[in-house]
This record gives sequence, structure tokens and C-alpha cells, in this order.
Amino acid sequence: MKHENGMGGAWVRAVVVLLIAAGTTVAVNAQNDQVTFFLSATTVTGEPVADLKPEDLAVAEDGRATPVVKMVPVNWPVKVTVLVDNGADTGQLLSQYRSGLKAFLAALPAGLEVSILTLAPQPRWIIRPTSDAEQLQKSVDRITPDQSSPRFVEGLVEAANRIEQENRKQVVNFPVIVMVSTTGLEGSTSREPEINKMGRQLLTYPSRVHVIMLSTGGSSSTQLVGARQVHVGKSVADLTGGRYEAIAASTRIPALLGEYGQMIAEAHAFQSHQYMVTVQRAAGSSVTVGQMMTGPTRAGIRLTPTAQGLKP
Repeated sequence: MKHENGMGGAWVRAVVVLLIAAGTTVAVNAQNDQVTFFLSATTVTGEPVADLKPEDLAVAEDGRATPVVKMVPVNWPVKVTVLVDNGADTGQLLSQYRSGLKAFLAALPAGLEVSILTLAPQPRWIIRPTSDAEQLQKSVDRITPDQSSPRFVEGLVEAANRIEQENRKQVVNFPVIVMVSTTGLEGSTSREPEINKMGRQLLTYPSRVHVIMLSTGGSSSTQLVGARQVHVGKSVADLTGGRYEAIAASTRIPALLGEYGQMIAEAHAFQSHQYMVTVQRAAGSSVTVGQMMTGPTRAGIRLTPTAQGLKP
């Protein structure tokens, strides 16, 4: 799927936002009066509809028909990056990390590419992207603590750069970043322009960021401990529609990681069977896009429109 079909580059800079169906936002290409959005089609029992045709749906803007001019199947998989805070004083967390990550990996569908990195003394590979479930499980036991400060923000920045590199020419996956962090001292040197760029990258390429933030207490005479990673982590999770969990007990980590794995598995099931739909706005439409509505004309199917194909 090329960017000109609706993901990134100049297209993103030329969009306005509208409403489609029950509060779902989609992007409009204002240059040629076409609306592009994603559509999940399932049977009433939840199976994907593999043979959806333009005549199977009706789309209207403010009650005026907007004919479908293009419909392209989308089968991009989810691709997962896990970033783990292994900084100072995390040695006592190893058992929770390891059991939680193994439960997380076990919950994912077979065949998904996953990578794992630790964040101290800098973002460092535990295992590069692979779909080998056995090797992924084994890699978890290689996580070890480091006495330097983790680099939470730098890890996010580097992950967003890799997402852009992989998807810039052609979108090939739905990226997911899972952060397992603590509120200990943060060692990143990333500045505001890099953080702003990271946010733009995560929005341009349809990404989700999920965060587990463990409060570890502690104090510093020179900074508010945990402030930066908490602020950035919460902001990026909210920006991408991800889940942010602030916890006080490390014993919550294994169960939460298992839940995150199940959540990502459900997202993959939804996102990997969709259509990218482009419709033509009615002649004489105003510059401001009105309310868009879509519904099936074929019996026995359910439609879920989204802006970027991400599971609501």
C-alpha cells in the first residue's frame, strides 16, 4: 500500500478531520475531494468477509451519497517492539519481568514478529525482530539489570525511527510498542524536537503504544524522579489510543503483560482483515467536511469504519 493511498508524507499535511459513523474520525484528502478510511467487515458471528465489494456498502456525507471509487484489501500484520527498563535497582524485578514477558509472548498469535530491547545503559537488543516463538521465549531469560539509568525516551524515539524506516515507502505493518518501565532516574538526552518528531511518526504510521509504569519510590535532590518518563509515556499512550497502567506493586506486572498480549492478539485479528475505502465527495460539497455515515447494503454483514485501521 503506497503512501499516496492514504498513509503519510504530503498526504498527512493536507488532511482535515471529520466524523464517520459513531464518533470515529477519518482523514480527508482535501486536494481531490476524496475521503479515505479503513473498513472492517465481518459476518454476524464475527468471521471476516473476504469478498466485500463496493456495492455492498453505502456511504453518505450529510445525507448525500459518496460513491466508492476504490477498495483495497488490507492484511498488514501487527509488529511488536517491547522495551524493558532494566536500570538501577531493577534486579528484584527480574522474576516478574520474565514470567510476565513469557505470558505476554504466549498470548500472541503464531507468526507475529516481535523484538525485545532493554533500556540501560542505552536501548539494546535482547532479540531482534523474529517470529520464532521458541527463540523469543528463550530471549527473555537474557534480560539482566544494569546499574545505570534507563533511557525510556530514547528507546521510544529509536523505535519510532525504525517504524518510519520500515513503512516509509510502503506500509507493511501495524506497529505496537510495549513499554515496561519504572519511575527511577531517567537517563535520556532526547530533546523536544526529537520527541515531537517521534509523536508525528507514531501518528503517521498507525501505531499503538502501551505502557506499564511501576512506581519505585526513591528521591533525587536534583530532579523529580520519574517525571519525564511518566509524562512522555502517558502522553504517547493517549496520543496513539494505547493503554497506560500506573502500578505500585511489581507483582501486577505478570498479569498485566498477559492482558497486554491478549489485547494485541485481538487487535491483530481485527486489523489484519480490512479494506481501505476511498469515496468521492458529492459535487459542490463545502470545504468543511460534514458527517459521514456508512452502512451495509448486503445482508448478514457488519461494518466497522476507522481512521487508520486500528481496533477501536
